[in-house]
Amino acid sequence: MRNGLFIALILFCLSNAYSQDKPRTIFWKVSKEGSKNESYLFGTFHEVNPYFFDSLTNVVDKLKGSTILFVEERISDARKQPPSEQTGWNTDKWNSLLTNTQDQVFSDFVKKAEDRAYYKLNPLLLTLTTSRSYLLNFCQTDSALAGLMDHHIEQVAMKDRKSVQSLDTEQVSLLTEEAKKFSSLQDSLYASYSIQFMKMMLDDDLTGCDIVSAYKRFDINYEFDVDLLKNAGRSPLLVQRNNRWVRLLENAFSSNNCFVAVGYRHLMYKQGLIQQLRALGYTVTPIPISR
Repeated sequence: MRNGLFIALILFCLSNAYSQDKPRTIFWKVSKEGSKNESYLFGTFHEVNPYFFDSLTNVVDKLKGSTILFVEERISDARKQPPSEQTGWNTDKWNSLLTNTQDQVFSDFVKKAEDRAYYKLNPLLLTLTTSRSYLLNFCQTDSALAGLMDHHIEQVAMKDRKSVQSLDTEQVSLLTEEAKKFSSLQDSLYASYSIQFMKMMLDDDLTGCDIVSAYKRFDINYEFDVDLLKNAGRSPLLVQRNNRWVRLLENAFSSNNCFVAVGYRHLMYKQGLIQQLRALGYTVTPIPISR
């Protein structure tokens, strides 16, 4: 009997931990004892059809009831970005980094795209560029001309005369500077990611689109116990940006009802916004995305 109770207790604890990591939502309420203000965290997927946001009725209502919208980067700030090319990256440097097989994929992709500018991007920026192209043009064919979800949310807020603020102002510059610190191993790793996206586009391979359908089902594992500091290469600048954003948000939450729309991975992990806010004494709870 005791063994049965012990096993049942273990299973309950495991299932409870699992449900906390997978609450099947992308929307969270932020509150603090003694404060009348309520704020919200919404995890975006930049490349998902922007109008998917409009279908999330409870999320839209909370945005309209907020006083300030925080986004990663406002449209106006994104337009001010310098060219994303990094000095030193060219065909010869890429050829020296890639295997013969990878080099052939890169060459075939550039030929089909009729654009040799890809060779001027460092591996990190090329990964971001090719992944976005794949997600928009192969996984999200209905949103290729609609822009990014984050920008649509900003436009909805501005139409409702909300104050909109950027958490970042120079994303491309931040990533370019971070890429300069990469070791040859990190460059090779991100080069392999880029080649993988190129090959899927060349082959019309849609297997990488599963991440989009999982997001739309709210099937996200937040991995709250995963420590990114033990794997810094997992996502450049994620921890640094989260740390900076939390300081900005904590100040705003104290006197405003805020709506924060950032890429959903910023809500994940031990160093994500959710866990950092909880450590500061906030109650952060998952809530339904529709009324």
